[in-house]
Amino acid sequence: AKQYMSAAGITHKYFFNNKTYLKTNLAATVNGIDFSIDKLNSDLKLMPKNKISNKNWNFVLSSFVNTKYNERHNNKTGIVVTGLMYNILLKNALQPNATPVMLVDENGFSTLLSAYTESALALADNITMNIGVTAQVFTLNKHSTVEPRLGFKWQFKPAQSLGFAYGMHSRLERLNYYFTKDIANNNQLYNKNIDFTKAHHIVLSYNLSISGHLHFRAEAYYQQLYKVPVIADSSFSFINLQADWFFNHKLKNTGEGRNYGLDLSLEKYLSEGYYFMLTASLFNSEYRGGDNIWRSTRYSRNYLLNFLIGKEWQLGKNKQNVFSANIRFSYQGGDRYSPVNETQTFAESKVVYNETNAFSKQFPSSFLAHCTVSYKINKEKTAHEIAIKILNASQQKDFYGYQYNYIKHTIDENSNVIFIPNLSYKIEF
Repeated sequence: AKQYMSAAGITHKYFFNNKTYLKTNLAATVNGIDFSIDKLNSDLKLMPKNKISNKNWNFVLSSFVNTKYNERHNNKTGIVVTGLMYNILLKNALQPNATPVMLVDENGFSTLLSAYTESALALADNITMNIGVTAQVFTLNKHSTVEPRLGFKWQFKPAQSLGFAYGMHSRLERLNYYFTKDIANNNQLYNKNIDFTKAHHIVLSYNLSISGHLHFRAEAYYQQLYKVPVIADSSFSFINLQADWFFNHKLKNTGEGRNYGLDLSLEKYLSEGYYFMLTASLFNSEYRGGDNIWRSTRYSRNYLLNFLIGKEWQLGKNKQNVFSANIRFSYQGGDRYSPVNETQTFAESKVVYNETNAFSKQFPSSFLAHCTVSYKINKEKTAHEIAIKILNASQQKDFYGYQYNYIKHTIDENSNVIFIPNLSYKIEF
């Protein structure tokens, strides 16, 4: 297996006068993954399962003009041109003991064109408004979208404010999904014309500065998704899709989704040598697939609690060095999953889920703890830092669903503990 990634960029800024400037960024990234997998069949023989050879180059030119017309009006207008060069080859065995077939074999170049304008306006001394619009075109299939944005902030007291925001947003799917071949129909690209997934966002917020170092925020939100890619007459939706390289079904943009909830946070900025943040989220996430039935999404955990606390000590002869320690705790509801169709699973010797009851089951709640300890030595021209980080110090299991055991002919839970200790050294000069 081989995986790689690299990036480079350059920025230029030009001032026309003290009110207007032009900023331009040019960036390029490349990433690739190459690997093949063999799998044991029911006779316990290794058979080729799949192959991935995926290379993507992205070239991004972004440029905007920022103009301050007066003390009450600032505007930013610009463009973003993203060149997408790709070379994708995907093979997969569609049935046990079958020879892998070609699902995607494409190389070429497409472009995502974006243009936008946004203004910040002071309607009164304590009321500000942000308004703007973004337009996008994807040259691969000529689909376009126009997305308005609007927001208000009312500072009704020196330490308190209320906010409202609305925005329409769209999402481009991963490129390989557009190039899925219809194996039964002359390898036509039957997903090339899928549209952007789109969503309306509405947010209400309240901010309170309790003191110079303590801040409280409450935010209620509602998100309505539409034009979500789904499979006709099934519970499938791209809302629940994870990193499935070998997806090969025909899609249509008729799915929907909705997410709504309340986020609360209490944050103490660094003072007196310590800081902390406490957040709580209560939410629900639902979707409607190709069968027009509303269900919970894979990610409808319903609640999430986080607590982060850290402390710093100034050490050394002149108190120039810093020893710091922090720990973060998280407690959240489990991901949802579909029940296993045991009869079909034993008949096919592979795990088959009962998708008519999609995501009706839920894994147990999980508790995670991450901690970091570091020591930074600050010198006149250099700084040295050594750090120890431990991810998942609580040894919480991750659940990945179920897998079929060819030896015992049982359905086993696929779970694992990912515990990552990390020792790092950094020098700055």
